[in-house]
Amino acid sequence: MARLLIFFSKMAYKAQRTLFQGGFTSDIEKAIDPDIVISRYGRMWRFSKPIYKHEFVMGKLGYMTSGKETKTYYDEKRKDFIEQPVDMKQGHYVQWVVDLSTQVIAFETKPPDIRYQSFVGAFKDLLNENPDTNLTIESIVESDKFFEWAKKVDRVTKFTAKLRTPNPDFASRPRIIRELLEDTDADSAKVEINKNRESDGTLNTEKTIRDLVEYGEEGYSTVIAHGFKDGTRRIFDSKRQTPIERIDVFLPIGVEKIWNHIVQALKKFRK
Repeated sequence: MARLLIFFSKMAYKAQRTLFQGGFTSDIEKAIDPDIVISRYGRMWRFSKPIYKHEFVMGKLGYMTSGKETKTYYDEKRKDFIEQPVDMKQGHYVQWVVDLSTQVIAFETKPPDIRYQSFVGAFKDLLNENPDTNLTIESIVESDKFFEWAKKVDRVTKFTAKLRTPNPDFASRPRIIRELLEDTDADSAKVEINKNRESDGTLNTEKTIRDLVEYGEEGYSTVIAHGFKDGTRRIFDSKRQTPIERIDVFLPIGVEKIWNHIVQALKKFRK
């Protein structure tokens, strides 16, 4: 029995628009290019050819490394066993799936070879090789976790939200988002709300702060908050609240089964 770790992030557009930006599906088709290779920390990363199934696109992301390996052979002339170094390549990969309807990407990790941050970093760098698509990966803020944290502390004294423009427009966005970004024609904004440590009471998290936190559920904001519990400072950082699904599986497990697990996790994540 082994444990399959599936992480969730958000495929999103960068704040600055481009004239060549198309629809999300067509941009994904351009961005996931198996012919592009990038180098990160001595590893040559690339995509596999993507597969499209209904509302999902799936593929692999991995790397190759070069090294030396000692091989033993028998030399008939010398009548002896000889060890000789030979060039070798070794590769590792993980599987990922993008839900085209929600723009959420789910992917497995295989520590220590491919961890969460190495996947995200390599995926972003490969996307950057196709700048016309304007795509990137961003963290998902789970608002329930923020409000759970807020209930556990005695008081919330500082709240900071970093916002960026939504895709495709501002329809149905909270008023504060439209006023900060749409009305000012800004690409990004930072909101910081403070309560003096010496004063009594706590910040009200049920109105403006709730709007800012829930905006992050769609991948368009990150949140950091400070509070106190029994006189000790407590910090909430949405970047550390990465959603994850843990699935127990029997080994060996094939590629198709892993993709099926990831797709089911994405469908569950929609709810």
